[in-house]
Amino acid sequence: MIHKQVINHRQIAWLVASVLLTGMLISFFNTLAKIAKMDAWFSQILPCCYAIAIAFALAELTRAYPGKNMFEILFIVFGKWVGGLINFILLLYIGITLTLDIKGACSFFHVALLPRTPLEIILIVFVLLMMYYGKTSLEVAARVNEMYFPAFFSLSILMYLLLSNEYSVERLEPILSSSLSKIFVTNLLPLGIYGDIFLFGAFLHASTHPRLFFAAMKHGVLLVGFAATVLLLILLGVMGFTIASRLNFPLFILVQQIHVTDFLDRVEIVLFSLWFPAFTIKVIVGYLAFLVCLGSFGGQQHYAAYNLPAGWLLAAASLFLYQRVVDMSDFLSFTMPFIAVAIQVPLLTILYIKARVNRKMETQVSIPEGTRLYRFYRQSVWIGALSLLGCIVSIVSGVLFMNSTEMGGVVTSISFSFFLLLALLASYAEMQALNHGKQKLVKNKESGTFRQ
Repeated sequence: MIHKQVINHRQIAWLVASVLLTGMLISFFNTLAKIAKMDAWFSQILPCCYAIAIAFALAELTRAYPGKNMFEILFIVFGKWVGGLINFILLLYIGITLTLDIKGACSFFHVALLPRTPLEIILIVFVLLMMYYGKTSLEVAARVNEMYFPAFFSLSILMYLLLSNEYSVERLEPILSSSLSKIFVTNLLPLGIYGDIFLFGAFLHASTHPRLFFAAMKHGVLLVGFAATVLLLILLGVMGFTIASRLNFPLFILVQQIHVTDFLDRVEIVLFSLWFPAFTIKVIVGYLAFLVCLGSFGGQQHYAAYNLPAGWLLAAASLFLYQRVVDMSDFLSFTMPFIAVAIQVPLLTILYIKARVNRKMETQVSIPEGTRLYRFYRQSVWIGALSLLGCIVSIVSGVLFMNSTEMGGVVTSISFSFFLLLALLASYAEMQALNHGKQKLVKNKESGTFRQ
């Protein structure tokens, strides 16, 4: 069953965005507001660059080891014993991520929505839902996510208009009042969340075109960076950093402030009904990666055979871990970044070097050089890279040279927002150019899809 799935580039981008964005909306933004205060919305640029680097390394593995997932590649590169030990460490890492997501979601339901329902019942129901999807495949999760995530993303961006009557720019001022070190720290904390893109290493065998696979993941990452920045701007502009930093679920309280006339004052129900399926997809992707990792030890292609014991094991672990919401928030903010970087960076560095040496597949351009489409593709790549660099330069130069004046903060904010939006649009153009070029070259062969 693992080799009969079809996932296109759009679904990959939205899956990446759903996995990275939905997890940080429970109880993470309060930590950023606590450290960087009104400058917390500058906290997404370095995590985006980190996730794009991880995506690039994963795409390189698909060139060197086509048809293999990351866990199989580890056995090939490091051998049976060392590769098995590394896979066991990755199994624990994915398990920690899953228990954190499961307990965080169930605690949110229990505190905010279902206070009279025992936490154990909520957790068991959620795990049963996860186990139901564990019998299916990534293709099913991608199609479900395609229905919910675009609506959730659009409504999240529209919150700026829905809360315009509550919004005050004065709550963001003075801009760049925090030191460069505090802004840098808030850029390090989301690394644990953005590091979840590592989970897609379990599905590398789904990629038949590495460049398009990478472009889709990059576009998904920048969707997350843009949406998180907008949501932080809304949160700080409506509540201010003092209130936002003291709330366990700041975005849930933020949505409750929406009142569209007297007839529509429960918009949080609508947003929650879109957020919950998208967040469930995040957990399902992690759970499928967990099952694929388990299956790699026994050469078991039908990874659903491990579904029942793995699900109950994660349910039991989630029940006893993270007894308080504050414990989960602190672990997600201050421990997960170190765990993610310590595991991902050395491992992917070694695998990337090995992949460059043992590459079996030539670089696929899919667009003939010299054509207008190829020039458009190259321009999109360079514009995206320079735009990300422009975001970093805007923050650093603003703190060092322009934070003493009010106009300096305004200029920095406008330039940062412009470069971030430009990077997002450039990533979309890059992805579409590769897809159109590939379809033109393979009209009579495979359609432009990722096969798993």
